[in-house]
Amino acid sequence: MTRDGDYTTNETGGLSQFKKNRFFKGKLMTPRDMEAEQEYHAERLETITRFLDGSGIVHGLEVQSVSETETGLDVTLDAGFALDGRGRPIVVEQVTTKSLPEPTADEVHLFIQYSEVAVETVPVPDTDGAIDDEAVPNRDVEVFELTHREEPPETPTEPPTLDLSEFDPETADAQAVTRALTAQYHAEHRTGTPDTDDPAVYLGGFERQPDGRWDPIATAATEIGKQYAADHDLLFAALAAHLADTDNPHQTPVSDQTEERPDDLTGIVKRLRAMEETVGELEAERDTMQTYLLRKTVKDRVRFFETLSDRLEPHTGEGARITREIAELSRDNHAATTREDVYRAQLSALLDYLVRLGEPLESVVTEESLERYLKAVSRLQSQIDENGPLLELIDAHDQVCEAAESLEILVGVVPEA
Repeated sequence: MTRDGDYTTNETGGLSQFKKNRFFKGKLMTPRDMEAEQEYHAERLETITRFLDGSGIVHGLEVQSVSETETGLDVTLDAGFALDGRGRPIVVEQVTTKSLPEPTADEVHLFIQYSEVAVETVPVPDTDGAIDDEAVPNRDVEVFELTHREEPPETPTEPPTLDLSEFDPETADAQAVTRALTAQYHAEHRTGTPDTDDPAVYLGGFERQPDGRWDPIATAATEIGKQYAADHDLLFAALAAHLADTDNPHQTPVSDQTEERPDDLTGIVKRLRAMEETVGELEAERDTMQTYLLRKTVKDRVRFFETLSDRLEPHTGEGARITREIAELSRDNHAATTREDVYRAQLSALLDYLVRLGEPLESVVTEESLERYLKAVSRLQSQIDENGPLLELIDAHDQVCEAAESLEILVGVVPEA
């Protein structure tokens, strides 16, 4: 049986067709076959990621500090996740400090890139065809490398644009506009393939100050060059903010409105009724979005504090008990969280638990992570006391959850008796 020859194994414009194993009874599986199986799945996933999600920072990866040492620079990087220019995931699992060689200029630009490290050495059986070495690595760990250059990225990432001038919002059919915009975007931004010559992800630029400090460079080039991947949550948040903005979201000047004013009372009444219907629809959309946001924050709180309870259990029974109570109360409140006043009341009731949690944490977590948690709780308390805007209250709540998630357990803590 012969295979259709209408395929190619040569890369064209950064693309290649996928090859996978064909299995049959009695097939001899060699390292080459195993590697082909891994490559097939990895290449498919990386290609889909590269073309659908793009590349850049997805979460975290903020540069905390850049400091000089006797041999170069120490760069401290937040934990986070990125996608490189070839669709490969880059994971920094915890706050990490990397050393770089001494720069030759007063300006450096930091990049993070994908790498692999071979680990777990095992002996090789003495069989025909085996390599001569006594042992070889048994695993590859996907890690990251931090590099620096003296120049920012050559081609800053420009956000895509679309020309909407040809569409009349009063007469255009929604489906026709959608098809036309999709075709326009495809023609302007999807005719080629992404450049993969330099898959590294740009983290930002830093400049040496007269006193020896290294401060971030806040210029248009570095800000545009810093890549962020547009994940689904980001796009949903942008859409939600647009839908919830009832105060002229497109910033259309009132003087540019050309609609003729009705001459009679009947026309005015019709117009007012139409406006009332529009306002009603917008209010319904706002209420739906608010309900979603409120329930999502409660759901996240349950997840964060359940995880924290499991982490604290071996070290502090009191801390684990308080976090478990927070999670249980939040779970009980999830279904009822549909209104702003209910949400505020729930947070007020939970505030005492969040404050009391600080005491058992003092002996089991690092001082820095505890300080972040206490500051977040203090901000939440201020928002509750001041009865501030709902979005600011939600943001303060989310900071508490994130601070709880990032609490760092001290190594060698003796569990409570």
